[in-house]
Amino acid sequence: MLWFRNLQLYRLAPDHGLTGERIGEALAKRPWQPCGSQDLASQGWVPPAPHAPDQFAYTQQDAVLVALKTEEKLLPGSVVRQLADERVAEIEAEENRKVGRKETKEIRERITQELLPKAFVRSRVQRALIDLQAGLVLVDSGAAARAELLLSALREALGSLPTRLLDTQTTPQTAMTLWLESADAGAFDLGQDAELRAPGDGGAVARVSRQPLDSDEIRQHLGAGKLASRVALSWQDRVAFQLTEKLEIKRLTMLDVLADAVKELDAADQAALFDSGLALTVGELRQLVPTLIDALGGEVPA
Repeated sequence: MLWFRNLQLYRLAPDHGLTGERIGEALAKRPWQPCGSQDLASQGWVPPAPHAPDQFAYTQQDAVLVALKTEEKLLPGSVVRQLADERVAEIEAEENRKVGRKETKEIRERITQELLPKAFVRSRVQRALIDLQAGLVLVDSGAAARAELLLSALREALGSLPTRLLDTQTTPQTAMTLWLESADAGAFDLGQDAELRAPGDGGAVARVSRQPLDSDEIRQHLGAGKLASRVALSWQDRVAFQLTEKLEIKRLTMLDVLADAVKELDAADQAALFDSGLALTVGELRQLVPTLIDALGGEVPA
């Protein structure tokens, strides 16, 4: 029922001036359209709620859910090069001349245009939650680069989007290392997975999985000077996740207490189930993210 598996966290400026209505109107002007026959990719906004196909921004408790759809045609460069090499060889044999670099490039471009209408298409939908009450933008992505693409699309649609990465007084790496050293993560419970790295480029990396993080092995890695780059945590028996040194939340999952709460949801139809799930997600993240920020010493003032 938690809708986000991975999270990239951004702080929204206090004077953002955004409303759910304004966001929805802006995104509706940039809807997703399928790739044309000669297009390599297409990108646009789609309604995030299946039961509300006319709403490009779905608002729940002053938090706005949006969804960006991207479609890409899969055209391996190796296939284009192979066909181009074959065509170059035919020209050189038939015309008894050497095909130059510029002509070879033009041949590859023509072959690409010929193959595009036949290429396989891959599509994905990426969601983000613009929490106007909490002043946060939470992008469902395991990679910062992909999250930035969604934010860029939002900026284009809205005209501006004043956001910045969360910056805490204590870096996640420092905090996680201290938590492992003391076997105490404060408001969080240590899980059974971690990654530790020696400082510097090319430093040794140690990964432990499915074992207590207060073990002798962890202490040996810390004693050798390694620092925590990823640590598994749980919070109030409700959610589990992995925190990275870049302040990313990954592998976010429900635990028993929250799962029991989900079972008690009274949803008469799909629309009610959607609303209940979104409300649950908003409520949990509004507690989890501030708790995490506090555990890292609070935010650095902008």
